[in-house]
Amino acid sequence: MRPPLRKATGFLNNWRMSVISALRNILRPAADGPSPQHEQHLTVAALLILVAHADGRVLPVESKGLKVLLGSRFGLSAEDAARILQEAVEIEAQTDPATRLIDRIVSDVPSDDRAPLLALAYRLAAIDGTVHEFEDDLIWRTGRYLGFSDDDLAAIKADAIKNLVADRANG
Repeated sequence: MRPPLRKATGFLNNWRMSVISALRNILRPAADGPSPQHEQHLTVAALLILVAHADGRVLPVESKGLKVLLGSRFGLSAEDAARILQEAVEIEAQTDPATRLIDRIVSDVPSDDRAPLLALAYRLAAIDGTVHEFEDDLIWRTGRYLGFSDDDLAAIKADAIKNLVADRANG
């Protein structure tokens, strides 16, 4: 025996509304654009990628370090960190990273998170055993543009790499 038409119609309407609601919930973030948190993740990833490439080569330990440091900074899985890094590479390939990166940091990273961000960049730079001159210069210039003094930057660097590169921590 078939259910009355009224019950079937009610079921279909409820089902249709729940499907539409589910689709709305899935599509809403895409329609509203990336969240501020996602933008911060991309900005941090862009800086780390720039630091990793600053000396002209990216060693396997640096590639792995990119994912590990980004993941630990924001509590991301390895897959999410890799996805954000890939998205950052694609976005930065379309722009001039040197000039846009500072603007992105200023708009996407709260001021009290900027010193830890520079420390994270120094840890990535030191992950291969030494902070190369180009990496150091890039991070130093970024810090200066963000308003940090030379003394502030020296302290950030020393603290960030003290257990990673003992002979360069004070340099």
